[in-house]
Amino acid sequence: MMNKPNLPTGFGIRLSPDAFEERWLALHKQLFASTEYVFDDVCTHVLKPQPYMGQYDHSFIHDAEGNLHLYYGTGDQRKQPKMNRAVHAGDWETAAAMTCEPGNGHAVGRSLFDLEFKDHVFLESQGQFDMLTRAVCSLFLYQGRYGKLYDVRGVGNNDELFIGMSLAWTDDLYEWDLGVTNPVLAPPDWTCAGSTCKDPHVMLVDGVYLIYYIVMDQEGYCVIALSTTTDWKTFVDMGPVLRLPPNMRGTLGIESPAVVFRDDLWHLFFTYGPGLWHAVSGEPTTFIGSRAVRMGVGRGCYYVGPFHATEVIEHDGRWWLTTDRKEETRRLNREAGRLCYRGSYEDEKTLHEGLYVAELIWDGDKPTLHMPG
Repeated sequence: MMNKPNLPTGFGIRLSPDAFEERWLALHKQLFASTEYVFDDVCTHVLKPQPYMGQYDHSFIHDAEGNLHLYYGTGDQRKQPKMNRAVHAGDWETAAAMTCEPGNGHAVGRSLFDLEFKDHVFLESQGQFDMLTRAVCSLFLYQGRYGKLYDVRGVGNNDELFIGMSLAWTDDLYEWDLGVTNPVLAPPDWTCAGSTCKDPHVMLVDGVYLIYYIVMDQEGYCVIALSTTTDWKTFVDMGPVLRLPPNMRGTLGIESPAVVFRDDLWHLFFTYGPGLWHAVSGEPTTFIGSRAVRMGVGRGCYYVGPFHATEVIEHDGRWWLTTDRKEETRRLNREAGRLCYRGSYEDEKTLHEGLYVAELIWDGDKPTLHMPG
């Protein structure tokens, strides 16, 4: 169910236009002569998934005892090529039987460096709309329960591919109840036919849940979109917050948006092309585009390095970047002249390696990456 009201005037804005301009100029000066990070100089390995299973987009949450729970998209990556061929042929039953994204891996630890695999959480299909995949998720708290907003892929109207999102709920982060009104989010009407609606990032701001996710608009641009909710029953489409053209190297579209609000400034991290990018804004509903320019709150983005499916989290008073090695492996393949196309097992198998971590230390508003020590 979609409504049309806007957020209150000034929602999420803490900086005056002049204050934002000063902060942005300082960040721009820091970045102007900088270059991207080298993966092996800043990342250490912390978790390997089960044999032949991947680890990609992921989400963290703390339980009441202070344990850190990791849920990550997983599946047998050897099935990816056959699944893709079946999807492209419209052979839904074969694609469902060969799914490489049945759900999540679940690991728990007191820190990022002692995570231990606990179980696979493969939620049951609720119908044709989620018969193909039920994987990438974002975790949150709502009225004393843990929620999981997760990607689903299946068959929609007119026997066409559907990619949207569903909800599940739990009291203990182990046993999940499926939402009764799934799917809860679908591509907005301003997107192109067959658009994705996936890779959610959920955060609570002033009583409103912000849901950042990815779509493709009717002009063919890759978009980070925003929807909001206060009750997880009604959702408000806030439109695009960032638009970029498809990239011909590395990740084709935008993936894995992650937003951080720190020291009155909004930071957006996302995978695109050869790796991770970073943008800043003075408010949470626009980062790059004509509206951002008019409002004077956004100025562009820059390339951070060959990191894929990242999260930026604060834990025990320190900041961390979590990632997999996929874009670094793609970089090495390009450097060596190896042709490992998107969707092939040669491209996907690096996800078997699992989760890597870099420490993120803020230099003003610039995130600097360091090998944990």
